[in-house]
Amino acid sequence: MDTNNNKLNKEEKENVLLVLNEFSQEYKVNAKAISMLTANVKECIAKINEFIEESKKEYKGGEDLQQIEQLKERIDELKNLIVTQPTEVKQEKRILLFPEHDTKEYYGTVLRWILYIIIATYGFFLLKYLIDLLKIQQ
Repeated sequence: MDTNNNKLNKEEKENVLLVLNEFSQEYKVNAKAISMLTANVKECIAKINEFIEESKKEYKGGEDLQQIEQLKERIDELKNLIVTQPTEVKQEKRILLFPEHDTKEYYGTVLRWILYIIIATYGFFLLKYLIDLLKIQQ
């Protein structure tokens, strides 16, 4: 009995290791994408700040400064929107004809029900045959 438990434990450990490896690979890919996105955002912010500073130097009118301030506020709003944006969650729904875990229980249950159905149909036809015989004899 211990060997069965050890086998199950080994299989479970292998499955857990496979899942952990997949998650770590996905994490690495996501981390690279996030770092690239943050670098791009920082570059864009730096360019926008440079543009704002240049525009402040070129124009010293009151209306232009108001527009620049409004632009800064809009940029801050965009930053907040990017930060508060929900992350995408992938959900998978699938029907397993051949289960990954507890195969003995699954096939035991399925085969038991198939046996019950066969016995029920055999019993039905046997009773139908017996009833037909009784009708013929009367």
